[in-house]
Amino acid sequence: MSGPEEKGPLPPFDGWRPSQPLQPRHIRRVWTYAVAAVVVIAAVIVLSVILFRRPPPTPAPVAGPVPDTNGLSEHYVVSSGEVMATVLARAGIDAAAAATITQALRVGGFNFRRMRPGDSLVLTRRMGELRTLEYRKSFERIYRLDFESGDCRVSMVLPRIRRIAATVEGGISSSLYEALLELGEKPALIADYADIFGWEVDFFCETQENDSFLILVDRKLADSAVIGYGHVIAARYHGQVGDIRAFRFTDPDGHTDYYNEAGQSLRKTFLKSPLRFSRITSYFGSRYHPIRRIRCRHHGIDYAAPRGTPVSCVADGRVTIAAWTGGYGKMVEVSHSSGLRSRYGHLKSYARGIKAGATVTQGQTVGYVGSTGMSTGPHLHYEIRRNGSPINPLRMNVPRAEPVKNEYLPAFEATRDSILEVIPGLAPVRLPQPQDQTPS
Repeated sequence: MSGPEEKGPLPPFDGWRPSQPLQPRHIRRVWTYAVAAVVVIAAVIVLSVILFRRPPPTPAPVAGPVPDTNGLSEHYVVSSGEVMATVLARAGIDAAAAATITQALRVGGFNFRRMRPGDSLVLTRRMGELRTLEYRKSFERIYRLDFESGDCRVSMVLPRIRRIAATVEGGISSSLYEALLELGEKPALIADYADIFGWEVDFFCETQENDSFLILVDRKLADSAVIGYGHVIAARYHGQVGDIRAFRFTDPDGHTDYYNEAGQSLRKTFLKSPLRFSRITSYFGSRYHPIRRIRCRHHGIDYAAPRGTPVSCVADGRVTIAAWTGGYGKMVEVSHSSGLRSRYGHLKSYARGIKAGATVTQGQTVGYVGSTGMSTGPHLHYEIRRNGSPINPLRMNVPRAEPVKNEYLPAFEATRDSILEVIPGLAPVRLPQPQDQTPS
C-alpha cells in the first residue's frame, strides 16, 4: 500500500531558458542617447575629412592696390564727395607720403577745390615703391609727380593735341540725338548743334524721318583718339521745317555768332523750346484733363522728359515767381520785355540762385523736370503769356538778333565762300530754271 505523495522540485518546462534581469527605464534612455551621440560624432569626423581634402578656396579680392612690381599702372577714379586724402588712402598711400604729395601739388598750383567726380589718379610702382603719380583732370591738364631718391618733383604734362576739321553728316530715322550717337559722336557735339539751331528748329516736334544734317567741326585728337570738339565751323539742317545753314563768324569787333548765308543771325529773342531733347505730349488748346476728367483749355505745352532734366529759360528776363503755385506745383515765372512772361511748371527743384527778383539770361537753367502739383508723371509744363493772356508758344513770331554789320559783310561773305568751296554740301540746292533747260 502506498502512502501519501511526497513534495519535491518540479521538472523544467520545455523551451524554458534563463533570461537577464530587466533594467530600469532610465538606464535604457541613457544608452539610446549614447548611441546617437556616437553616430553624430562619426558623421562630423567624416565630413571634416572630406572638407579638408578639398583644395582651399580662392581668397576674395581685397580692396586697395596690390604692389606692382612690373611698372604697370593703377587707376583710381574720383568719386562724388571725395577729397585728395581719401583718394590717396584708397590707393594705399600712407599718411606721410600723402602729405608730401599734397604739398607738392599745392606748390604746383593744383586747386583742390576743383576736384571733380570722374577725375583720375594714375600710379606706377616698381618693387612695391611708388615711382610716378598723375592726376588727370582732362586729356589737356595732367599733373605729374616723380619720386626718385626720396625726392618729389611736380610738373605739368602737356600732351600734343591736334585739331582737325571734320564733317559729320547723316539722316534721321527716329531722332537727331540717336542719329548722331549711331555715328559715334559724343553728346557734347549734339548739344552744340542743337544750340545753334535752337531758335529755328524744335527738335522735339519738327524733325521728320529722312531729314538730314551736316556739321563741319574741329575735332580734338590726342594720339589719334577723339577727346573732344572745338567750335562748330558751319552746319546745315535740311528737312520739312526748311533748309537752314549756319556759318560761324567773328567780326573785327570780336563779336562771334552764327549767321545764315545772307548774314542774318540765327539767334532770336526767344528759344523755340526750354528743353533740348524731349517730345510734346500735350499741345496748346482744348484737351481732356487727365486728372480732373473734364475737357478744358490747356494754356501751354507739356514736354515729356526724365525727372531731373535741366530746364532752360527761353529769353533774358527777371524771375517773378519761384515757389509752389497751386496745380503748377513748383513753378518758375520769368518776366520778359514787351509784356511777355514764361512759366515752367511741375519742377522737381529750382536751379541755384533762382528766386524772385533774380536776373536770368537766355539758355540759363532755371529748374529741373519733376512731377509736382497736378501731374501724372515727370514732365514740363511750358507756358507763355502776353499781358496776362496765354498764347501758343509754337506760333510766336519773335525778332532775330542783330545781323552782320554792313561794313563787315564783305569779310563775312569771304568766310562763307571759303567754307562752301571746301564743303559743297553746305551750299543750297539750285533747282533748274526754265532757261537752263535745253530743248530736246
